Amino acid sequence: MMRKKGMWIGGAIGLLLLAGCTNSESNEPTPTLTPTPAVSELAETPVPSIETPVETDDGSVNGQLELSRLENVFAFADETGQQLITIPSENGDEVEDPEQFVTAVGNGGDRVEIEYVRRQEANDQDTNRQSIDNFNNMAGDIYKIKGEGILLPNKSYLLAKEGVVSQDSLVDITSAEDGQYEQADSDTIARVEGLKGRKVTSSSILSESDQEKVALFVFERDGDDMLASIAYINDDKVLFKDFPATYNESGTWRVDGGDDPGRFEVLFLAHSDEGVLLGIAWAGAEGENLFVLQEADGALEDTDLKGGRYWSPS
Repeated sequence: MMRKKGMWIGGAIGLLLLAGCTNSESNEPTPTLTPTPAVSELAETPVPSIETPVETDDGSVNGQLELSRLENVFAFADETGQQLITIPSENGDEVEDPEQFVTAVGNGGDRVEIEYVRRQEANDQDTNRQSIDNFNNMAGDIYKIKGEGILLPNKSYLLAKEGVVSQDSLVDITSAEDGQYEQADSDTIARVEGLKGRKVTSSSILSESDQEKVALFVFERDGDDMLASIAYINDDKVLFKDFPATYNESGTWRVDGGDDPGRFEVLFLAHSDEGVLLGIAWAGAEGENLFVLQEADGALEDTDLKGGRYWSPS
């Protein structure tokens, strides 16, 4: 099953070109000069206008997401889907100015307005797990839904300040629900095999729009070398993020995962001032990795936006 989400609109800027001419001396008779047009006559000549950046209602420019304005703050929803709590950073630092975060983005491009509630400190029942069972016991900043938005229980979201992520900056995508992935078509598989020089053993369409597609491909084992790749596909453009691994019977990519790379879900897809941005949640039995990938040098590369949740054993 697939479900539908946001769209992106880009803007363009025109350029104004001015030209002039010079006159040089010569020994030949001076030709009659055409009088320079008066200012009033010049004013009647149509001049191309310069299109200025358009600021949308929520503050983004031309509906485009700016990567540098995103901050490394992830959170997950409680069992009611009404609240979020921030996930501890790797260095344990608390979120600066938590009340300034007003948007949660995730679940295939959902953009939900939120408001800050309070800081929650850990209690003696905290299990150090970032799970809905430990939501009320762990330390973090609590947010609640503002308005009529919907959060999916236990799903992870990237938080943003006002004016950073507009609905127009997010691509309208349809995403797989509950891990019910469709396989890529034979032409797409053949194309990916040609680009990677390796046979595809399984494929999963994570999300897609009318023109764009995000998919996971697992390739044939080569000795102990294993490879899974996320691919962003848009007409002639194909961008890969590779996840190479060494075969391990108990868990190649994830603990206790065997040779299954785990579940990948798209948090959001956007076009930014830096190119394609792709938010991903990668879950396994032991927890979940959260990260944002950026288009760079013909591939998808890591950014500084990354987090994680540990939930097993509970």
